Amino acid sequence: MIKTKSNLLILSFSAVIALSGCGSSGGSSGSPSSTASPTSAEAVYPVSVENCGRTLTFDSAPEHVVSLWQAPTEMMLALGLDDRIKAVAGNYAAFPDSIAEAAGGLTVIGTSMSWPSKEVLLSQAPDLVVGQSLEGFAFDTSQGYASMEQIEEGGAKVYGSNMCSSADALTMTLETPYSSLRDFGAIFGVSDRAEKFIAQMAAEKQTVVDAVKGKPTQRVAFYNGGDGPLIVLAGGIYDDAIATAGGTNVFPSDSVYVSKEDFAASDADVILVGTFEGQEFATLSDYIKKNFPDLPAVKDGRLVEIPVADTDASISVMRGLTEIANGLHPDLNLAVPAS
Repeated sequence: MIKTKSNLLILSFSAVIALSGCGSSGGSSGSPSSTASPTSAEAVYPVSVENCGRTLTFDSAPEHVVSLWQAPTEMMLALGLDDRIKAVAGNYAAFPDSIAEAAGGLTVIGTSMSWPSKEVLLSQAPDLVVGQSLEGFAFDTSQGYASMEQIEEGGAKVYGSNMCSSADALTMTLETPYSSLRDFGAIFGVSDRAEKFIAQMAAEKQTVVDAVKGKPTQRVAFYNGGDGPLIVLAGGIYDDAIATAGGTNVFPSDSVYVSKEDFAASDADVILVGTFEGQEFATLSDYIKKNFPDLPAVKDGRLVEIPVADTDASISVMRGLTEIANGLHPDLNLAVPAS
């Protein structure tokens, strides 16, 4: 299997990827967690954070960061750290409006389908490299990428944002980005900005929790393309978003591909139609309507477009939560947070 960003975006949030045999490149297991205390507006160094079973100590704020995944890039940009980002890998979606201008000035050293080679990455002379999973993918030497050890030998630290290994995908929640935001706040001396941003996200989540309280639970299928088998999004952050919005995923948390027969038997009240860039909601929804006319969601016209990027463990995840809540409960009409 060629490990591209598209593979990771679809599969990393499922049990299948945990069993896919991606070779370890030296990452430690365990979910990322921050133990750094919030600092004042003026940071005091050295500062340490716990990440993936390792203690990372910084004597000063990094100045040459290479980000290998869009979610941590977005988080750093949201904290005003664009001047610290030396380069980024190619991205898989448009950046949120709030950071699009800053993102436009970043140097891109990969593509939307692959990460930068070892030589290209190391040529940037980074002092911090940020990835999502620290196992395989962006650190897979069999694909020509630099391993964690090779990056560290060059003097850079390596930080795992959101996940340490692919298995962590099944434990991701809507609050997973908080840990990385806090760590970035401590590492770069902007903890005040990080805590303010986290408080905003928490308030957006609470708005949804309060709004759906007492609403009937909806049976939800999250469809993301394919015509046999069908790709579905389940487990981890997807299940948490659906449950928080007042629904239950009709497919098990380890589901990635389901047969047409299983999809037809799902009895879904609502079908969320997840779209990546290049996918058209009309095309995907027409397929569902044509092939599954007896599903309650189809009979009642309850097919809802959800940009998959809005459900990523990043700064727009509460936007995605709100979009899902509105789709599950049309009477809510909650204001969707700005991206």
